[in-house]
Parts: sequence; structure tokens; C-alpha cells
Amino acid sequence: MKSYPYYPGCTLYSKAKNLDRSARLVASRLGIELKEMPSWNCCGAIYNTAVDDLAAQVGPLRNLAKASKEGEKLVTLCAACYNVLKRAHNRLLTATESERNRLLDFLDEPFGGAIEVVHFLEVLKKEIGWEGLKSLVKKPLTGIKVASYYGCLMVRPRDVLNFDSPENPRVMDDMVSAIGAEPVDFQFKTECCGGYLVVNRRTIAVQASRRVLDNARNSGAEIIVTTCPLCQYNLDIAEAQSGRTGPTGVVTLYFTQLLGISLGLEENELGFEDNKLDPVPFLREKGLL
Repeated sequence: MKSYPYYPGCTLYSKAKNLDRSARLVASRLGIELKEMPSWNCCGAIYNTAVDDLAAQVGPLRNLAKASKEGEKLVTLCAACYNVLKRAHNRLLTATESERNRLLDFLDEPFGGAIEVVHFLEVLKKEIGWEGLKSLVKKPLTGIKVASYYGCLMVRPRDVLNFDSPENPRVMDDMVSAIGAEPVDFQFKTECCGGYLVVNRRTIAVQASRRVLDNARNSGAEIIVTTCPLCQYNLDIAEAQSGRTGPTGVVTLYFTQLLGISLGLEENELGFEDNKLDPVPFLREKGLL
């Protein structure tokens, strides 16, 4: 079993426990151990773009310093954590010598060496491969129409994250195809869900999420898969307030939950009880559980 240092982040220990749990079990089925790194701290949740605020880089860089002692790659699941950690690392690599020295002086431990921040989807694509994943599927999701929603943070800024196309990313769509489902192209796959506006301008966040949901549903999607806990929350809030049920609604899952179904994980292993909107009736109706 191949082992990777793993950074779960704060939300996967609270509101998004189902993302963490399903990912660890999926990884195990694929012969991968997500080995949680020791004594990690919050990444900061939002990357600070103020060029003169070096102290804001300390949180994510401290995590990278710890991870650099554990392996060459640090695997993340949360889109926000991925965005912040990768951009902080890029800031360190591109800093002037004096800025770099100041950043490293803030840390309470040495930076152990080279480290690459990768998303779990990149591990699936590059380490397992889509044909390899297809060979491990126990329950092909034939006939299920799935929209992959990337949101803002997985793909931007392009030059730093180098994850996928910022306008038409395909990695989750390719995963959906590999497990037998039908990927649905929709125009709003990288549009904002409203993000943290849900805290103080909830109406605007709900409106933004409804646009995503409506576009996916009108494109034929039955399920939306995400990798961002905030996107998942906002989409579920918007769907709950829409009053749609049954065939007129859209079910939102973490991509690891959908992947787990195809790999034969049991219903009680996938954390559906922690989804804000219960997807189980729909999944049972489709014969997936």
C-alpha cells in the first residue's frame, strides 16, 4: 500500500467529516494510505493576497514544513485548503531572498526539503489512472448523469495551481466516466457558489448557488459532485430552499462518496447522514444502495 502525507484541514473534522471518511475508505480500496500528518494547523481558509503581509503565510507554510519531513507530496481534499497551501508554497518559491528568509524565520521548525501539494483527484489521475480505476469498479454507475462542479478554488489562479483548465476542467468528469456514469457538461462548472457570502449576505450566496443548480439540472444532471465543503453546503442550502423534491431536484455528493459507491463501499461507510440534504432515497431509487 502506497502512503501519502495527508492534510485534512479543519472543516473535514467538523462539517465535512463525510468527505474525510469516504476519502480514506476509497483510498484504502485503491491501495493508498492517506497518512494524516502530525500536529497540523488551520491553513487560513482564504489565501491572503496582500504582498506585504508575510505573517499571513505562516499558517500554511508551517503545515508545509511539517509535511516536507513526511514525504515528497502532500495530499489534500478540500478545495480551499488545496488553493491556500499551493499558493503559499508558490509564494515561498518565488520570493526574493530577503522575503524568503523572513518567511522561514517566522516558522518554528526548519523547512525539511522539497514538497508538492497535490489534490486527491491528481493522485487518482496520475497514480491510479482512469483505466486502473475502471478495473477496480464493483458497481458501474451506468445511466447516472453526473455534473462535476469545480467552483472557483480548484482551478484558479491557473499559473499557480496548474490543476486543470480554469474554464473547462475535466478531471472529475474523467473520473465520472471511469466509474461508468455519464458526465454532464454544463456552463457553470467553475462559477462561484457564493462562497463565504453565506455568512453575512446569505441571499446573494443562495442566488449564486441556485444558478449553478439550475444550470446543471437543465443540462440533464441528476447528481452534482463537489470537492469543496463550502460549495457542498451552499448548494444544499439553495436546493433545500428551492422546495424541489424527487425527479425535479438535484442530489449533491462529494466525489469520494460517488466513487465509494462504485467501489462497493457500504451505505454506512459513506457518511450520508452528514449530508445536509439526505441523498439516500434518490440513491436507493436508482439502485445504487
